[in-house]
Amino acid sequence: MKLKLFGVIVLALGLSACGNKQNETQPAAVKVDVPKIYQNFCISCHGNQLQGGQGPNIQKIGERLDEAEIIKRIQKGGGGMPPFQVALKEEELKALASWLAGLK
Repeated sequence: MKLKLFGVIVLALGLSACGNKQNETQPAAVKVDVPKIYQNFCISCHGNQLQGGQGPNIQKIGERLDEAEIIKRIQKGGGGMPPFQVALKEEELKALASWLAGLK
C-alpha cells in the first residue's frame, strides 16, 4: 500500500513538472506607435494627411505598392526620398509598411 501511494505521489509530481512554463520569462510584445513614427519621419515631406508636399501623396499607397515594396522604398529611398534604413528599427519599419500597405 505504501509503495503504491509512493508511486502515485512520484507520478503526480513528475506530471505536474512537465510542460509547466508559466514561470519562464516570455518576451514582451513590442508595441509600435505608427502615427508617432509617421510624425517623426514622414510628415515633413508627405503631409499631415498623407496628401504630399515635398514628397508624393501616399493616401492610397497600398494600391500601388505592397508591403515588401514599401519596406524597400523606405529602406533604400529613391526618387528624391532619402533612405531610412538606419533610422528605423526593424519592428518600426515593418509596422509602418504594414499600415501604409493597408491604405487603399
